[in-house]
Amino acid sequence: MDDENVNLQEDEFEPTKETKALMLKGESKLFNVVRIPLELLKYNELNGRISTWISEYESQEDSLPQDRENYNKIIEGFIKDSDPEAFKKTKNNIKKFGQMEAAVVLNDGTLVDGNRRFTVLRELSREGNGQQFNFIKAVILHDSDYSTKEIKSLELNLQHAKEERVDYNPIDRLVDIYRDLIAPGHPFTPLEYSYEVDEKENKVKQEMQVAQLMVDYLDYIGKPKMFFIARQQKLDGPLREIHRILKSRKIAEEDYDDAKDLLFTTMVSLKGDVTRKIRDMKKVVEDKATFDKVMDNLDDDLDVIEDHFKNEDKPANEAEKSPQALNIPRENREHIVDVLETGIDKLNMREAQKQPVSYLNKALNYLDGVSLDALERMNAGDQREARRLLEEITDKANRVKEVL
Repeated sequence: MDDENVNLQEDEFEPTKETKALMLKGESKLFNVVRIPLELLKYNELNGRISTWISEYESQEDSLPQDRENYNKIIEGFIKDSDPEAFKKTKNNIKKFGQMEAAVVLNDGTLVDGNRRFTVLRELSREGNGQQFNFIKAVILHDSDYSTKEIKSLELNLQHAKEERVDYNPIDRLVDIYRDLIAPGHPFTPLEYSYEVDEKENKVKQEMQVAQLMVDYLDYIGKPKMFFIARQQKLDGPLREIHRILKSRKIAEEDYDDAKDLLFTTMVSLKGDVTRKIRDMKKVVEDKATFDKVMDNLDDDLDVIEDHFKNEDKPANEAEKSPQALNIPRENREHIVDVLETGIDKLNMREAQKQPVSYLNKALNYLDGVSLDALERMNAGDQREARRLLEEITDKANRVKEVL
């Protein structure tokens, strides 16, 4: 984007009496806060909270505008749409009390932190609420003093600090993790990232696996890297269920890819509560005999759907807003649902048939836990109650034995 030769220098702007501490290069540094006219600033298009909105716009328009104001107008809409309630809350707060928390900007005018505050101030200024809303209080960092990775680390620190943490849309969070930890040229290792966001490394690695599943799914439906589709389809829940299933040690290594494709196919075929129905698929995938039978029965359907997604010419901006609305052939969808429901029903019936054995085993374990010494030491009243219960148990056990 054309930066219009903006080069912000701290001594050019009205100082405030405020300072802001930032963690940079591994140490806390104190920076002066100044008041900067809004028209000199621009949004950061790499901000994680609007990543899917950017991908949606670029799928329709190729690229964002080059001039600063049109660029800002478009991204302002994404900021508001990404969380309308949070925007409204911030706007009411700033209108009443003023901007309390300073933003952070680079000397080229790019916001590192404070996109929502910038958006609120722009709107309050346009509405004529007073001269004070024509400026943003901010710290200026010189990009020549810090690497891209150091600036990104600061952004993560500010967004994930416990006292300031604001929830991401879960899909936007996965996109951020993909870009920072998986995509070619990613800047962080899992250990580095875990430190920056104050999470355990194992948790970060788990999120990486879910993020990779999201990327694999978009490849599967022939819409690579079109992350807005995952947001529109609200795939966070189903993807996490698929991740939990694929972690099972009961899945043979040679079946892993087939299991993943089957689960993706399930996700685009089922209607209603997709997350719950994907959870039910765990039984199918873990039971080798059932899984093999399902894969044999659906072999032709899976081929048809794969070809369908490869050859689909539907524009990305017309992508449907739910997994089951991806327009796969109706007869294949119905056959897939029928085969999967039959497989799940048979497994549920098998479990129901084994239920008596399970209960008897539990009953025996409980009886093994009864201490004979404790029985002898009980008072007469407790012994009578124990004898009554034992007679009832014996009676029921005899009835079970007669049936067998």
